[in-house]
Amino acid sequence: MAGDLIRTFPVFCACFLVGAVVPAAAQDGAAGVGQFGPAVRPQEGAAVGQTISRVDVEVATSSGDPARDEEAVSAARAAAGALLGRAYRPVLVDTALGFLISEGKVRAATHRPAFEGARGALGIVVSLDVSDAPAPEARPVLPEGGFPVIHQDDRSELTFIVSAGAGVYSDFNPWFGQAELFNEFSPVAGKLPGDGTTWTEAYVELGLGGVTRVAESNFYVYGAASGLFSMSRGQDIFTDDDRNELHPDKGYVGLLYADRATGNTAQFSLGRQTYTLNTGFLISMISGNSNAGERGASYLGPRNTTDFSALVNGEVGRFRYAMFYIDPDELEDLESNTEFAGVNIGYGLTDALSIDASLITIPNSDSTYRTPAGEALAREDTTTWGLHGLYRPTTPDHLWLEAEGYRQDNDNYDMEAYAYYGSVGYIRKSSSWSPSLSYRYASFSGDDPDTEEFERFDSLMSTGLGNWLQGLSLGKVYRNGNLNTHRIQANVSPQQAMNVTFTWHQLRADELNNLGANPALSQLQSRDIGDEYTMTLRWAINRNLYWQAVASRAFPGRALKLIGADDPWTTLQTSFYFNF
Repeated sequence: MAGDLIRTFPVFCACFLVGAVVPAAAQDGAAGVGQFGPAVRPQEGAAVGQTISRVDVEVATSSGDPARDEEAVSAARAAAGALLGRAYRPVLVDTALGFLISEGKVRAATHRPAFEGARGALGIVVSLDVSDAPAPEARPVLPEGGFPVIHQDDRSELTFIVSAGAGVYSDFNPWFGQAELFNEFSPVAGKLPGDGTTWTEAYVELGLGGVTRVAESNFYVYGAASGLFSMSRGQDIFTDDDRNELHPDKGYVGLLYADRATGNTAQFSLGRQTYTLNTGFLISMISGNSNAGERGASYLGPRNTTDFSALVNGEVGRFRYAMFYIDPDELEDLESNTEFAGVNIGYGLTDALSIDASLITIPNSDSTYRTPAGEALAREDTTTWGLHGLYRPTTPDHLWLEAEGYRQDNDNYDMEAYAYYGSVGYIRKSSSWSPSLSYRYASFSGDDPDTEEFERFDSLMSTGLGNWLQGLSLGKVYRNGNLNTHRIQANVSPQQAMNVTFTWHQLRADELNNLGANPALSQLQSRDIGDEYTMTLRWAINRNLYWQAVASRAFPGRALKLIGADDPWTTLQTSFYFNF
């Protein structure tokens, strides 16, 4: 089992912590600029910490005996199916699958995270090699090596970290035809686009990752270090400058305890890492770093690691916990010295029903919240706390329910803000293409100028992953604050590794007072922000290559039209991601 654990660490250890940039709620006209990233992205780097919503099993190498293959598939479904509703940790999945190897049911069992299109959540695909499965005592201790493995023995592994991506992007009527208006105070804006523009972006990440077992114990020491080069060519929505940036990316060490017999784990890690809480409603790994300004690759969004972060987390049976400290990697011109610290505690009541509670604080920040009276309220010491629940049956055809809600306050002044959402959906996996349909209502409270309390919700690190960037184009001018949204999403899977998703977002302001947003929209004349329709194709072509294509058209609402932003914004995007 040491080999199975070792093999997964270079990927999984990179994914545990995430920071945040200054959100729109932090009263800076340029806050959040360039943090949009892609609407969705490959799950390999973004899966850790998300809830496992689906398990698929495939026979990669058959034994030639259909009955034996089916027995192995059934055993794998039973082993991995027990993880449904739990937070994803590669070591937990590999520990469960390790029993299949040790008991001689399969020669090898691997897994990979996959986009679960019905909820925009996480699924896992288990691949089995059932050919000539050896007796338990004769099974190999380690899987076969090969690139990117540098060194491998029965205790340790050292590998190259190799990933790359490239994309071509076209926007028509960007910024709803008012680029200068929305970027007047942006520190990353240069020459702005006209009616239409096309540009390219790319990145390459290179580094080393490794893990070693401590004696014969259940403890493992791991770490990784990498650098990332990103580039942009052509006129994008901010500037036409050629941008090239070589910058540290991963850089962390950690200690893991993994009990293979029980599946219980505990870990401590620190350094440049990533982390996502649930589906990114308040903490998304995409907000851990900046992909704008001199760093470029604003749409490809390859940078997610923080300046520094520390995490303690683990699972005991159905109980799970996480404690985190986050210092984000912000652009120098947007540096707010904001830090985040928090705790999340969850419990799986059944295989279908789980709940968790979170408490998140801001121990340090130079940012402030602005009020109509001209006050500047310190963001520091803001506290956010609340609950999340998910009901997701394990049957192929089912209805699911999900909800999350938070309250926000600050001991230094009268603050009372709220954010919540509720969603309902149905999937029919027994039908061809596994169609699904869902509806979600979400609300981030705004500040009512007629009350003494400050009520605008600070959405912290909310964005990304096809869930909380609410509108690929509308989300660039209007972030998750003072906002009520309706979302309808339909998804089909023409094949196991492919998803086609249609999404409609309708955005409405909670209050006309919108201080803290883009300065062009600080005072609204209407609550109608706009509607956006998005079609997304995600295709894991093979284990190493992932293709994402997006087409979206955003229609400005009355609030935008009244300030002259009345042209629909269309974006077409195609991105390829390569990972070892």
